[in-house]
Amino acid sequence: MTSFLIQHFDTLKRLVLSDGGFKNISPSDCKALSLLIFKKTNQQISETTLKRVYGFAYSKFKPSLFTLDAMAKFCDYGGWTDFCEHNTSSKTKNHEIKDVSWHNIKHNADKITSFTLQALKNRSGIPYNQTIKRKFIDDHFDAFLKDDYTATLITAPAGYGKTLALCHWVEEHMAMNLLGLNDDIVLFFSSNALINVFISGKDINEWLLSLLGYGCEDDFSTLLDIKQKHKGNFYLIIDGLDEHMFKSEQFHLLFNQILDVFSFYQFHDSFKLVLTMRSSTWINHRHEIEDFKNRWFQGYMIGDDQAINAPLFNLQEIKELCTNINPSIQNFLGIEVADNFNHPLYFQFYYRQHKDDFTLNNVDHVCIYELISTFILNKIYLGAHSAEKMLLVKALVGKMDFATARYDVDKLKMNDLIRQYPQAYNDLLGIGFIREVNKSNDVQYNTLIQFANDNFLDYSIANTLLSNNQNIFNSQLIAIINESFKNERKVPILKWCIIYTIKTGQQESFELLAETRLSAREKAEIIIFLGDMLEKACVSLAKSEAMIQYFRQDCSDGLFDYFFGLEFINADYIKALQTLLRFELSNKKKILIYTSLAAIAVMQLDMNKLESYIVNLKNFPAEDLQSMALNPLHCLETAFYFLKYGIVKKEAFAELTSFYFNPPKSENGFEKTNTNDILYLLAIHTLSICKNPVKLLRFTRALNKIYKNDPEHLQGYRFLLQLITTDAHLQANKTTEGLSNYADTLILYEANKDSYTPFMKASFYLLKVKMCLYQNNSADLQQTMKSLVSLADQSGFKLIKVQALVFILSNKELLNINPDYYKQIYYDFIKLVRESGFREESFITNEVALAIK
Repeated sequence: MTSFLIQHFDTLKRLVLSDGGFKNISPSDCKALSLLIFKKTNQQISETTLKRVYGFAYSKFKPSLFTLDAMAKFCDYGGWTDFCEHNTSSKTKNHEIKDVSWHNIKHNADKITSFTLQALKNRSGIPYNQTIKRKFIDDHFDAFLKDDYTATLITAPAGYGKTLALCHWVEEHMAMNLLGLNDDIVLFFSSNALINVFISGKDINEWLLSLLGYGCEDDFSTLLDIKQKHKGNFYLIIDGLDEHMFKSEQFHLLFNQILDVFSFYQFHDSFKLVLTMRSSTWINHRHEIEDFKNRWFQGYMIGDDQAINAPLFNLQEIKELCTNINPSIQNFLGIEVADNFNHPLYFQFYYRQHKDDFTLNNVDHVCIYELISTFILNKIYLGAHSAEKMLLVKALVGKMDFATARYDVDKLKMNDLIRQYPQAYNDLLGIGFIREVNKSNDVQYNTLIQFANDNFLDYSIANTLLSNNQNIFNSQLIAIINESFKNERKVPILKWCIIYTIKTGQQESFELLAETRLSAREKAEIIIFLGDMLEKACVSLAKSEAMIQYFRQDCSDGLFDYFFGLEFINADYIKALQTLLRFELSNKKKILIYTSLAAIAVMQLDMNKLESYIVNLKNFPAEDLQSMALNPLHCLETAFYFLKYGIVKKEAFAELTSFYFNPPKSENGFEKTNTNDILYLLAIHTLSICKNPVKLLRFTRALNKIYKNDPEHLQGYRFLLQLITTDAHLQANKTTEGLSNYADTLILYEANKDSYTPFMKASFYLLKVKMCLYQNNSADLQQTMKSLVSLADQSGFKLIKVQALVFILSNKELLNINPDYYKQIYYDFIKLVRESGFREESFITNEVALAIK
């Protein structure tokens, strides 16, 4: 019997369609074709068999001889053997007269490459013409081609944009071919096509030759030898060579055959092999090229496991992509937005949701979580085997060791479930939700299962914890999170719990967030996120009746107090406070919000907003303002009139003097709340206007006797108070106390700086600038000032920046030591104050200004 040859079978399939009168064939045509074959040959080929023949249904076997004979007879041959003999002799004749030329190879390869390109373009989540070229791919190929390498790979997790980057490179390369700028052959196909290798029964070398129109008697060596007359390379490019696409034994066979092709042709200068694969596939199989490492270019690997050489988007690429999608938008991208959208997969999800009004300018902290939720809904919850997938995910989380932060799981521990639900497991691998990493060595088998990225890990942990807690957000759940997570996992897990809590109508439980043990930086992140979530829930057109009623009541005292703290000041914090105004708040709570917003306006030197908030406060009844621990309106008016007009109003100073001589007896004044923190720190900053450090120290001593003078409150309020009192001691010439306090503060800062908010860090830098001047340490001064300015500019802490500049300007000795630096400081000061609309004289004396000029 004549052997089965894929090129003969492909020819026969085309001939059957032609004789049957079909230009193209669809699944519905297979029934009609079956009837035509039966009428002519009296042999029945079922509709299902024809669907397998023409690729509409999967088949792991070659077609039977009966099927082949019936198809051949339909085309007027005696049978399959007769058809093969006729076509073999014809092929031989054609081969004798056909010149095996570089041009012929290129022509055949171009057809395959063009088809592959079009198929991959059509699958792009963002219209291909709006996608961008990636610089890394050009850098990668430049390095690959300039040295004596035969093969290379592009490796990264799913969703890093490997395929589209490669498509742009191939498309550009083929365009250069057409222009005569190179003479290369590019044979490019997706790993989906490699399934045909197993169907054909050939090895990949024979199969590739048949794709190019040559028989098994040829090999690439013959073709590549033609290169003596040409200057081009032969590129064999296989995209998406990944384990999850094949059965395990199939992948190993295929990968070994590809390595055989590489081994055979590695010393042909013109042969270049290019593969793309996921990091997990590369990690599991990179040991197989160990003997050929000097011939493989592995690119510029990043990451500890050295398995990624395709980087995420950089800021410039994000801007370029945004402009391609919507040329009319102005891109003002912050660092956090860039961090969220540097992942091509997430960018693609966002595009799908907003393609009609695309812009990143309105992105908030919630957006990335919504994108992950959409991905999980579509790929896991709504897909096939959804229940089995969730069982696997929860089992995987259940076998993690949270205490040691071990988030990968030995595959052997999951093997029973994997064998029970193999299709669900392969689906999770296929969509890139999980990955396998083989770290076996010569003494131990060690294959680990990991979630593909931190977002998927955090979501899965939060979902499992909620499920184990009957999907209730309560003190028990918070206690578990507090106990289990003392690292960077805690905040994102809490965020997922907050999302679930809002979507399931459990928002009344948010006051329990006070029970979470978080650093100041972590709490600031949660507050801003919660504010964004509540704002979205409030303005949503599809908000539930429960959410409508939630905002129609007063905000609970616990949740309201959770939002407050001077240490949280930044632009996003303003939005969080304004979200609270959507509740039906009491006058006291509204006063506290406007007070905090006004305090932020002072820190940002925003005169217009400060004046507006003062007007809002004046609209409240006097008795409501007087009921506060301290009247915030007096303090804010004092700051406004001094900064704007140079007028020192006495009301606030009189009240604060009375406070430290006769502390209030009202229990409200002593209550240890975050809202009272704001009022007392506002009072201390107001006292600094009178430039009398003794008064300030008296006030803080009186305050410490009655309010939060314990180690529990070293974060936030106590830390900021310690900075202020240290400065006051130095200004009052109480050198011993000042230096001692600074030494304690420095130790505290160095031990906890990673947990501090930007405002806390900027406030510390301000004290350090003053200490550098006090100790005549000009070397540290400029470096500290550089850190302060960078942080202040980034977060809008203009008052802190001005205070640092003024303190330097007040040190006239620096004018003699470094006059250029001193004058630059003065010009920066003038620019900042004038742009803010305040008086220069409110900060420096005429004597200082004249000395500089």
